Amino acid sequence: MASLHVNCAISDTTTQFFSLIERLLSLTSTKLSDKKQINVYLNDLNELDYRCLDIVNNDAVLLLVNQLCAVVLPTEISLVRNVCKFLYNLTQSNIKLHGRTFAACKRWLLEALEFSEPLAQVNVLIVIKSFLHFGHFDDINHHLRLLLRDKGLLMKHLNPLCNPWSEINFYALGCLEEIVLNNSNYCLSDEFTCLIKDIIFNILSLLPYHNDDKLYYSKIVNSCLHILHCMVLEKMIPSSPDFVGEILGVVQAFLFYGIKGYSVMKPQLLRPAAMNLPERVHVVPKCKNLKNHKAKPKKTPSKKTASDTGNNILPEHTGISKYSSDSDTSDTEMNNSVHFDSKVRLGAVRLLHTLVEITQSREIFGYWPQIVATGSRNDARVLTRSILVEPVSKVRQNVLCTLTELLIGAKPFLIHAEDTNHTSFITFFGTVCLMVKELHFTLSLILLAEKNVAVLTHALKCTAALVQGTSYERLKPGLATKLIRNCKPHIFHKDPTVRVAALSIFEAFASNEPITQEILSILAKQTVGGIGSGTSQFDTGFTSDGTEEEEIDVEDIENSTNSCNEITLMSKDESVCLLIRICLENISSKSVNTPVRLQSLKLMGRLAFNAGSLVYPHLEKVTTTLISIVGESESQVVLHACRVLEIMSDYLANTETYHSSGILFWNIIFEPMISLAQTSQTILREAACDCLGSISGNVFTQLSRQKVILIITILFGAVRDEESAVRAAGLRALGMLVTLSALEYDTGFLMDLADTVCSAFEDKNLGVRVKSAWALANLCDCLSRQKQHEEVEPLPLEDLLPKLYHVSVKAAKDNDKVKCNAVRAIGTILYLCPQKRILSDTTLGLDALIKCAVLGNDMKVRWNACRALGLVLSHDPDAILPPSWKIFFSGSSVPRTLHFDM
Repeated sequence: MASLHVNCAISDTTTQFFSLIERLLSLTSTKLSDKKQINVYLNDLNELDYRCLDIVNNDAVLLLVNQLCAVVLPTEISLVRNVCKFLYNLTQSNIKLHGRTFAACKRWLLEALEFSEPLAQVNVLIVIKSFLHFGHFDDINHHLRLLLRDKGLLMKHLNPLCNPWSEINFYALGCLEEIVLNNSNYCLSDEFTCLIKDIIFNILSLLPYHNDDKLYYSKIVNSCLHILHCMVLEKMIPSSPDFVGEILGVVQAFLFYGIKGYSVMKPQLLRPAAMNLPERVHVVPKCKNLKNHKAKPKKTPSKKTASDTGNNILPEHTGISKYSSDSDTSDTEMNNSVHFDSKVRLGAVRLLHTLVEITQSREIFGYWPQIVATGSRNDARVLTRSILVEPVSKVRQNVLCTLTELLIGAKPFLIHAEDTNHTSFITFFGTVCLMVKELHFTLSLILLAEKNVAVLTHALKCTAALVQGTSYERLKPGLATKLIRNCKPHIFHKDPTVRVAALSIFEAFASNEPITQEILSILAKQTVGGIGSGTSQFDTGFTSDGTEEEEIDVEDIENSTNSCNEITLMSKDESVCLLIRICLENISSKSVNTPVRLQSLKLMGRLAFNAGSLVYPHLEKVTTTLISIVGESESQVVLHACRVLEIMSDYLANTETYHSSGILFWNIIFEPMISLAQTSQTILREAACDCLGSISGNVFTQLSRQKVILIITILFGAVRDEESAVRAAGLRALGMLVTLSALEYDTGFLMDLADTVCSAFEDKNLGVRVKSAWALANLCDCLSRQKQHEEVEPLPLEDLLPKLYHVSVKAAKDNDKVKCNAVRAIGTILYLCPQKRILSDTTLGLDALIKCAVLGNDMKVRWNACRALGLVLSHDPDAILPPSWKIFFSGSSVPRTLHFDM
């Protein structure tokens, strides 16, 4: 029945529509038409519900448009308005005008825009905007010459000194907005792109502000910000220092728009400070990063800034949406002029965020003192001040998101912050230090006072980025303590997202290199109340001149915890620090949200690697908890537990203090790891192989022969796995085991490993070949160590070396990641070869080493090749190499790096 009523309504409306069209066609077919009657019929047409129209043949409609454009004069205000409404309804109903009809319509609209009264021109602009939105203009650059040239039809409505601004100005600006939004369809020329940019900057700089027309002022500014945002996002204007300075000047002017105590400010061009700070050379992380491993990870585009440091421990950071809309700030939150004020501020923040995304971090950092933080407590128009005074949660959230992006990009510069004695001249390092202190102060206050969960989550992520970029060893003690006071209560928050973000801050502290005594003391606290007591009042920690003073303790967690009694539910072992107790509780409880468990595991991994004194005294408790979840069905939880166990195994192997604990550790995890290596899930089999390969020589020698055989059998079986990731992990583990002294003289193991790695070089997967080359190089190093112990009978090299030599020479022509270890193997094989007849042709190996040493851009390949050549030349090369070997080195000297140890 409902569909019947709908069909009837469509039929009635369509019949009425075409009836009116026929009457209008009759009236407009003669020169002496009845204008009043035409106006009446147009009114009736415009009152129809166009959603209920079913227009199969629109020839009559196109004919009517032609006749109306010929009959209606621009001076006939009422008729012009009704015709414009009719044209607008047609475009909204997806009825596209084309050919002569559209040409006549454009001519009529341009005449009406030039000669009609302002009241009618508003409707004309609405139609033009609609045509632009639906892409009706096929040659936009031609029409822009008419609209935007000197004294063009639109330019008279875009004059910033027009007083007062009204609806007509707003719709004229709306036409520019549609042109920019549809740039991908219109392909604006550079001439008009720059012209539109200049128009927008001119409006923002010269537009007079009056309280009586504040609403239109806000609308105009918001549209201008949106136009600039789209132009920056689509890279319509080539980035240059002046353009960046202009955009940041606009952001600074409107970041505080409408906030009490901040007057309306006109944008000014900002110039960057000479913050010529060096970037730290990239350092390879010392331990595996505990990322969210996926079985089939999707490729994501990487950011081009200096923030690509491979050890980013921040939780997933979601940016700001591309385009703003009227619904972004809820009308239930504000539905008056204050609402429009907040939209202007939101537009300014989004413009800044987009600029930060497409601009190099080094270039943006020069503007930090003017746009991010000044290092003092004056009323500067910077982000740190905006966060504290911004009343709208949506805007605060976007400011924090932008600040997080800035902090991630500026990490190579922030690490140079250094406390210096106050003198008449403040160094760049001192300036950065003041900015870092202000950021700590601001985020500490936000973490204490914020009640909105979404904003609090972004504040915690922002804090993690700040901690990750701060070198606390270069600063005076106290900053970390002040920040953590207001962070620690949130690890008990009822919202799991907040808990994850709060735990990520502690992970950032635990990742700090070097970890300071202050941070270690913070991590070692055993209670929340251990940092402060009572209900003290918050103090900023800064005096009016920007220097630090002693901060009063803060312990107010009433509003950020779901239950303070949660602490009492944990282990009563007071010797275990609070963080580890919380992590173990989260990890062991299946009722805890999975992201919280994963973040707890990541934090445990960082603590195990960088703060061992907190973890390893409680080795049995920690290990038992971790191994208890290995049998769970949640693969990500099991995977992260394995990664933590691997880190712990490496730590126990390399730290003499805890060598004796290795047996206890492996007695707990041995059987679960063996079972995990045979599970059906690829990612867990891979993790189990990595863990088994991390066993130390001290522990390995104390294992029973049965367990040793079981480990070796499992790993050799993994090399034949159907999944390439498992095969690569098995080869890596075997390559680690061959370095252990316990297997150095196990002939069966070494011969089996040689056969395995040689076969693996035929694998189609690059990752497998890379691990195979690494294992082969380690095997050759093992054979070299055997040669140094003459009392032990070595392997029959006459049979083994030719096979390894052939495979290594072939691998030296593979990918650079394979080459860098293949040349290691070639050098060791030539060094081990007692007589050149064994290898039949040593020229191949020598040629491969020289090519790898002098060609290519991979420094690791060239370094290893040079070192391999040095090893060969150091041991009677005439007995090994062909007689012509000296020709290769004639006219040049052997690099000094040949004799350096890697």
